Amino acid sequence: MRVSLRPTPQQLPLWLLAGLGLALTWSLLGPLPASRATVLSWLSGRIDTDTFLIALQQLRLPRLTATLLAGAALGMAGCLLQALSRNPLASPSVLGVTAGAQIGLIVAVLLPPSLALAAVPAVFGGALLAVTLCFVVAGGWRAHPLTLVLAGTVVSLLLSAVVSLLMVLFDQNVAGVALWSAGSLFQPGWRGVQASLPWFALAVFLAWRGRQALQLLALGDDAAASVGLDVARFRRRLLLIATLLSAVAVTLAGPIALVGLIAPNLLRLLGLHKPARLLPAAGLAGALILALADPAADWLADTSRSLLPLGVATALAGTPLLLWLIARQGHRQLPAQVGEALGRRRSLPLLYGLLVLALLLIAALGLRLSPQDWLSVWREPGGLAALLFDLRAPRIAVAMLAGALLAAAGVLLQGVVRNPLAGPELMGLSQGAALAVLLALAVFDQPALLVRLLFALGGAAAVLGALLWISRRHDWEPMQLALAGMGLATLGGALGTLVVAQAKLQVASAVTWLAGSSYGRGWADAALLLAGMLILLPLALRLARGLDILGLGDESAASLGLAVRPTRFGALALATLFTAVAVAAAGPVGFVGLVAPHFARLLGAGRHKPRLWLAVLLGALICALADLLARNLLAPRDLPFGIITAFIGAPYFLWLLARSRKLA
Repeated sequence: MRVSLRPTPQQLPLWLLAGLGLALTWSLLGPLPASRATVLSWLSGRIDTDTFLIALQQLRLPRLTATLLAGAALGMAGCLLQALSRNPLASPSVLGVTAGAQIGLIVAVLLPPSLALAAVPAVFGGALLAVTLCFVVAGGWRAHPLTLVLAGTVVSLLLSAVVSLLMVLFDQNVAGVALWSAGSLFQPGWRGVQASLPWFALAVFLAWRGRQALQLLALGDDAAASVGLDVARFRRRLLLIATLLSAVAVTLAGPIALVGLIAPNLLRLLGLHKPARLLPAAGLAGALILALADPAADWLADTSRSLLPLGVATALAGTPLLLWLIARQGHRQLPAQVGEALGRRRSLPLLYGLLVLALLLIAALGLRLSPQDWLSVWREPGGLAALLFDLRAPRIAVAMLAGALLAAAGVLLQGVVRNPLAGPELMGLSQGAALAVLLALAVFDQPALLVRLLFALGGAAAVLGALLWISRRHDWEPMQLALAGMGLATLGGALGTLVVAQAKLQVASAVTWLAGSSYGRGWADAALLLAGMLILLPLALRLARGLDILGLGDESAASLGLAVRPTRFGALALATLFTAVAVAAAGPVGFVGLVAPHFARLLGAGRHKPRLWLAVLLGALICALADLLARNLLAPRDLPFGIITAFIGAPYFLWLLARSRKLA
């Protein structure tokens, strides 16, 4: 007779409680870092009784309580978000809630004491703003799961740009927020727990009252409405409750990634599907995940003599599940293409000329040299005018060339995915290259440009390899490539936070570089970008006709004699090289690779060859304009121009996503 060790749905809560008890016992007893006051360290005589009792009352017990509250809040928040959207991919971290919560916390920190908001309400306000924007753009409660994930990713990127701007402007005031953003359950006393506990109790009470209505909602909107449930009102209530739970968790532990995704989905895999039972079980599962992850991260960090933030540990565990869930969505297409070429009779050479003139005008405005200064540059190479030229001109050149490279990468990626809602930052290539360059900064302190380039190439190539491996069974199907890239981008962002915290990099400098900046760049950086453009652009132009044929569909392209897999691989490899060269010199500038190709299509570039030329000029123009604004908006303070491109590109992308949904 075969005995199954798999618990039944009725037994799952008991198993979760037993596991939670064991995890808490492990946390209290050990094994933990030698510096942590545990029962074993007291029994072994490493600390005296008074020290142990003080540490237990003021550090250990508050931390364990915060672990239970934050984990339960994230588990239940994920369960509610998935129930109201009928989307197994929904969770606070996926839908941008944590990025919005971080803005709320920074605002609370920056306000004077007389106007300072309580932590949880401030975080709740930022989180609610983010999740509302995500649902509105994606199309409301019935949004396609993949569209909702895409909207959440872009909202997170937009709000991350706001966070980067605030950190650069107020680096002394919010330095602790950067460390908090890696995720930490450290509690210096009971103050934080006591402030969060009433809000947690309120959210749990409201969620428990609505558990039976969750059963009705699971039957479908029509069935629920037929028995008297106001579906729209109930969904709004669930959204508020889930956001409040997320705010409690973020206040206590920082933006812990993917716990709200892991807990409900693991329970469903174990056979628990009824919402009324799933909700409390998800809370227990979330608490168990954090109760295991926190001491495990500490123990691994102590064993390896390094730092492993809790948020990074949960991201490492949750990203494979996210990728698996994305793969289960089947062979569905991303939102329909929008914005077909407008004004096809326009003269493209005329557009090229106008864009070149605009680039020259912006360059002249950026240099700010009078005619006499230009004469002095040539007559007095060591004079003040020449010095100003050598300081300003390389920055302008770096911004233009980086924008051109990223725009070319965007054209190739959108040609492969066959959808304008793709770019280097959304497919993880920028994050992979940026993570590798951060490693170079941590290892070599001031790495040479060639070292940065080699690391960026390695990081971007690693992401490309992962993308190809993940989507190999689907023959590199476009949707799988795009969504796997989003999952890898989430992991790359978490690992970047780990590198900044581990290597003790200066927070303001790291944030500036991660946003994309031309500050301190010289002629060597511009020369590298120019060489990359001169080598890679002709290769991309040779692929243009193949991408045109690929746009007809794989079967049609193959019937016309096109080698589909080599063409797709070649375009992906070239996009990776374009991205790596740009990131090595200027950092991971966001949204240029998304917006410039789409603008090129709108201006009449229907085929890939003219689209490449036009997108390259547009990318250079966007980054040059962004760099000019970044250097002058808050002068003498110098902002990363990548923040400006995010403020331009992210709202446009969200509008594009909303428009494509309506047209579809």
